[in-house]
Amino acid sequence: MTGGREAALFDDVPCIIAETSTLTTRPGVECALYKWRPPSPGSGRIRGIAVVYHGFGAHSLYPTVRYASSLLAENGLMVYGLDLPGHGASPGMRGLLTCVEDMINDGIAVAQYAARENVGDGGEEGVPLFLVGSSMGGAIALAVANRMPSSAVSGVVMLAPMLSLNVGSGSRMALGWLNAIVPLLPIIPSSATRPELQYRDKERRAECERNTLTYKGKLRPQSALTCIEFTTQIQQSFHEVTVPFLCMIADEDVVVDNSMARELMGKSPSKDKTLKSYAALHGLLCEPAPLLGIIEDDFVQWVLERCPR
Repeated sequence: MTGGREAALFDDVPCIIAETSTLTTRPGVECALYKWRPPSPGSGRIRGIAVVYHGFGAHSLYPTVRYASSLLAENGLMVYGLDLPGHGASPGMRGLLTCVEDMINDGIAVAQYAARENVGDGGEEGVPLFLVGSSMGGAIALAVANRMPSSAVSGVVMLAPMLSLNVGSGSRMALGWLNAIVPLLPIIPSSATRPELQYRDKERRAECERNTLTYKGKLRPQSALTCIEFTTQIQQSFHEVTVPFLCMIADEDVVVDNSMARELMGKSPSKDKTLKSYAALHGLLCEPAPLLGIIEDDFVQWVLERCPR
């Protein structure tokens, strides 16, 4: 890991500035890493650690992801974000998802690094670690928690998670055919990714549209197939989810299928599981007030209730 510079954020949305560096997640794979430090608490002790995972095409400084990270940091958590390969400031073909295992392994690497750094820098054992994810990042957070030791993760928060996609069997067969012939060619359009279908607040939507690091091109067959395979794999692991979790879904979501969020509630043996739904679009943190305040409060309070006082 290297470090030293500060991330340049948008001036019109006040937030805690992220420190930027890099993290080698796998041999030969170096990703952009971000850290949001909380305002210095009186006790000098952080309340917890959080890793925030971004969605497809986005990155750690994308507005929706940054809003979540800044909220947690403002409330006393040390927050980390990683740009997946091909996303944001990380190298790689833009918008390419190589395979499910690569995403999970990258997610585990940053979670382990975040926990290790805070102990190594003089932090205390037992500081809770939370995994947070938006859209595809929600699936990553849940998959990473399932792979890590049960005592390592104190909770998972999923915002409009990609647990299922509305893709029929015919479309899946066509994707498999395209992936065999032109896996890297950006040829698959998606009307569901239009900003007006994801973000209701006009100012926050405009910020998302201005963001130049976001991948806004057509989907590559390999990336689309990886997302579908990821949802299938995560659904098969619902019965193994024992970590405390909060699943926040948008009733008007056209990007992901919410039905599997409810199935997760039924199949997971976790003794601490909560499902909350909102009359919102996919970008939950891009809703106007007063709904935005309700969503933010539900999100932050769930985490703080699981932190030591």
